[in-house]
Amino acid sequence: MSQTHLIPSLWKTSDVPADPVQELVYASNLLGSDPRITNFGGGNTSSKLSMEDPLTGEVVEVLWVKGSGGDLGTAKRTGFASLYQQKVLDLEQRFVVKKMHEDDIVPLYKHCVFDGNPAAPSIDTPLHAFVPARFVSHMHSDAVIAIAASADAEALMHEVYQGQMGYLPWKRPGLELGLMLRDLIVENPGINSALMGQHGFINWADTWDECYELTIKLINEAADFIEKRRTVHPFGKVRFPRSDSPRQVLLDLLPELRGKCSFNGQRLIAKVDTSEAVLEYLEREKRDQLATLGTSCPDHFLRTKIRPLILNPGEDLDAKLADFRQAYAAYYDRCKRPDSPAMRNPNPSIVLVPGVGMVALGKNAPETRVSGEFYRNAIEVMKGAETVSRYIALPEQEAFNIEYWQLEEAKLKRQPPEKELSRQIGLVIGAGPGIGRACAERLLQEGAVVAVGDIRADLVEEAVAALRSSFGKENVIGVVLDVTDRMSVRAALDEVVLAYGGLDILVSVAAVFVPPDESGHISEEAWRKTFDINLLGSYVVADEANRIMARQGTPGSIVLMSSANAVVAKRGSFAYDTSKTALSHLVRELAVEFAPTVRVNAVAPATVVAGSLQFPRERVASSLAKYGIEVPDSATDEEMRTALAAFYAKRTLLKQPVTPARVAEAAFLLASDRLSQTTGQVLPVDAGLADAFLR
Repeated sequence: MSQTHLIPSLWKTSDVPADPVQELVYASNLLGSDPRITNFGGGNTSSKLSMEDPLTGEVVEVLWVKGSGGDLGTAKRTGFASLYQQKVLDLEQRFVVKKMHEDDIVPLYKHCVFDGNPAAPSIDTPLHAFVPARFVSHMHSDAVIAIAASADAEALMHEVYQGQMGYLPWKRPGLELGLMLRDLIVENPGINSALMGQHGFINWADTWDECYELTIKLINEAADFIEKRRTVHPFGKVRFPRSDSPRQVLLDLLPELRGKCSFNGQRLIAKVDTSEAVLEYLEREKRDQLATLGTSCPDHFLRTKIRPLILNPGEDLDAKLADFRQAYAAYYDRCKRPDSPAMRNPNPSIVLVPGVGMVALGKNAPETRVSGEFYRNAIEVMKGAETVSRYIALPEQEAFNIEYWQLEEAKLKRQPPEKELSRQIGLVIGAGPGIGRACAERLLQEGAVVAVGDIRADLVEEAVAALRSSFGKENVIGVVLDVTDRMSVRAALDEVVLAYGGLDILVSVAAVFVPPDESGHISEEAWRKTFDINLLGSYVVADEANRIMARQGTPGSIVLMSSANAVVAKRGSFAYDTSKTALSHLVRELAVEFAPTVRVNAVAPATVVAGSLQFPRERVASSLAKYGIEVPDSATDEEMRTALAAFYAKRTLLKQPVTPARVAEAAFLLASDRLSQTTGQVLPVDAGLADAFLR
């Protein structure tokens, strides 16, 4: 039998840091590196270390435990809280003698902090504190949760682990669960681990290498047990066909779904999963039954809601969403308590589209990905549980108590405020290192996810690499397109829709300047090229963007790039100048056409030299010569551009060169809600070019 379902040990003694806290980080990173061990942000690790008290100089026992909200796979030392172990243990007296509610114990952790460590302790801290062993690992492995989420979990646990593991029935994480674990260990001195009903498992040892190896061993034993039991498919027979055109179904669905799932003006980013594991789940007969039950592990439904929406082919989206919202509101009303937080977005976080795939929805790209991964985890848990027994979910009230837990609400409130363009999707056409790159950076700085497009694949690759290094891999994609070819533009926009779910902002910088020949004339071919790119291309990309924005039904913003030359007659650039004049009027026409949902505006910069691909060395040298500006032959490209920009600056009232960053700021203002009642306008960015004043 294949052993590919088993997890290999990655522990290397030679790589283990000598510092005991860094050893904890090392072990945690290993455990968090494989989703079969624990999901993103899930699980917890700790070490009990003897350390010198910085105040008294005495040696005390310090509990180092993963901080609240952190991820094991990427955790650093700063992601771990440090607490006086004895002070944490003493909290039991407050709980028992003072009869405090365990949620009221949590604020007291700040009085247990060792050495002023600012990391917030995890709600699972008592699970670690009340285990007598020095090193503790608490993981959310799909294989083990499958056992924990089975109807006969305790009996299965004994069959799998043969006495090495004890059992704790479901209990919400907190001090009481920690005390239950302590008592379990006292009553069963031979155990090295405990299964927590529907939650996960916890194990411990006297060295970190032993604790790590035990964690892997326990997961592999569960996975092997499930694998050997699998004789028929746990989800039953194939009952539902797969779509012949899944890509087109998604392209038709995503913008409308995203628009209709916005709530109180808050949009969502979408993430599609068409993996075989998802498609297999969706095509089998137990799909509806299992999806209706909902997830089991607390981490799962915190991200995915208690259950997903199933949208079958041909079903009306409006009706399905209305039913889902009504059911979610009823669930909230049934389970809410006097102090429950207000109901959050009642729309689904997970939409299952049989025959096509799964769509996750969240406030940003990383969160959306994690939500989808969590439902994938839930599928694997259901699969394992149905293989060895019968899958069961948490009782509805318990699920609600986790989803609307005041401590989880407090964790949400600790998150930094969302940025101005958070939850929005932008496309910037023009990937060069000038205005286009600056516009993409500006949108990303304000929280948008951004696709960068250009006709040159090398520029797209370069821009994507640079932007991802600053703003994260998940927040930037690249598309190659020709603005004069509608099918090329449509294909690029399709990629944006499939990546993020729709489009909210278009900034198009794509343009061409063809200089006249030696006689001062521009060929008819050059005229056509100039108008095709600068005018027709602007219309095509705006029209295709509006097609998506209109289907979303949420406010959209299109910003085109005009020029000060649109109103200034200038020798030698009449093809470029007249194309920009036409573009400025196109903005007004499109504003009328696309209202009231989509605003259309333009930025009209004076000449921007810095970073512009329209200013290669030859053109800069020609311009310098035309204006009688002398530069040494040894001057670099950048020095020549600086000299030319300084000359242009002298012609302005403010005596300043117009830079890509200043133009990008104007594009951002027009794209954002700051100018939400502005449409059909052209905003000059020319440092006060008097010749461009409108008459």
